[in-house]
Amino acid sequence: MAFLVRNIIDYNLLEGATIAAGKAGDNSEILWINLMEILDALDSLQKGELLITTGYQIDNEKLYKDIILRLKAKGLAGLAIQTGYYISEIPKYIIETADKYNFPVIDLPQNLTFSYITRTLIDNINLQFNLSSDSDFINLKNKLETVLIDNSSNTNKLLTSESLYPLHLFLLSISSDNNIITNDVVLKAVDKINSYFSGIHSETKLEWCGKKILYIVSLENGLNVQNVYFDLSKILKSLTTEFNMTFLIGTSVLNSLKDLISSFNDALASQQILKKLGTKKGICSFEDIELFKMFDILHHSDLSIKFAYDTLKPVLDYDLLHKTSYFETLKLYLINECSIAETCSKLFIHRHTLKNRLNKISEICKIDFESYYSKMRFSMSIFIYDHFIG
Repeated sequence: MAFLVRNIIDYNLLEGATIAAGKAGDNSEILWINLMEILDALDSLQKGELLITTGYQIDNEKLYKDIILRLKAKGLAGLAIQTGYYISEIPKYIIETADKYNFPVIDLPQNLTFSYITRTLIDNINLQFNLSSDSDFINLKNKLETVLIDNSSNTNKLLTSESLYPLHLFLLSISSDNNIITNDVVLKAVDKINSYFSGIHSETKLEWCGKKILYIVSLENGLNVQNVYFDLSKILKSLTTEFNMTFLIGTSVLNSLKDLISSFNDALASQQILKKLGTKKGICSFEDIELFKMFDILHHSDLSIKFAYDTLKPVLDYDLLHKTSYFETLKLYLINECSIAETCSKLFIHRHTLKNRLNKISEICKIDFESYYSKMRFSMSIFIYDHFIG
């Protein structure tokens, strides 16, 4: 799988960046990046590089009138210009030439630092390089492309049933640094998750290659997808504990048949951010991927672990001592946006029982369910606990 110029925009990797010209060429593959503030060494550039510059003197058309042709001739992936330092906007002659020759030019906002730009792009280049060596992902994607044109397959019949949309993609990956992943492990994981979807009366089709399994699911109307994530997280945790392996799920929403491959890529990107975080189990939806990227920065500090542990320690200790499940109750209550009815339905308990539990949790943890910031503190702590502690 290649890392393309358009991926920078599609995945909002550099917030505020836009393709200013040459959009027809945004499928160019980026093999590496080259930073050049003063454009005085163009002969050193290599094929597949994305040239990043602050555009010093690039508004001098006489001096740089042939720059787009030179870059295209050398096989560069594109040109990214950070406006706001030396030029306020990308010169008209650059835009016209780039559009003429389908050479992508990206406008980078001034607030992004060069270190952030380089780290983000190199991380994604390396990520795609690793994926390209994973034949399971490649074969699964190829299988989906075949499904699109195979009218006889059950998966195709689900995908062409417009009344079932939107569909949800759940991409499961199983990996291990130490243990051999046997077919029995894969089948047990597949069966557990498939049984869960059957239990909530959701029509499901599977496509898989090796240790990468894609569930295409039509969830019942009115089903809270956050509760589905909660249940799947518990399944992944039990599998990780049982087999000492990594079980990760990336999810995305599929709104139409024509978006299948794009939605698959979204689910894959969501799963890969979990892998990058180093967690052994977890689920990430593409809708929430920016939050996970933020934690990719924060979790490198022990302070985030301490913050989460200190916040949740009272309720975790209480559960351990009294054999209660107040932590799970707190998590479900926050997931369901503090809805008494929704939480009771999920826990199969009476509303008075839940209110008594919440009063006790409030007493133990000092959480104020009327305070936005108090709820946010505990929600963040639970997120960190689930992925890096528990």
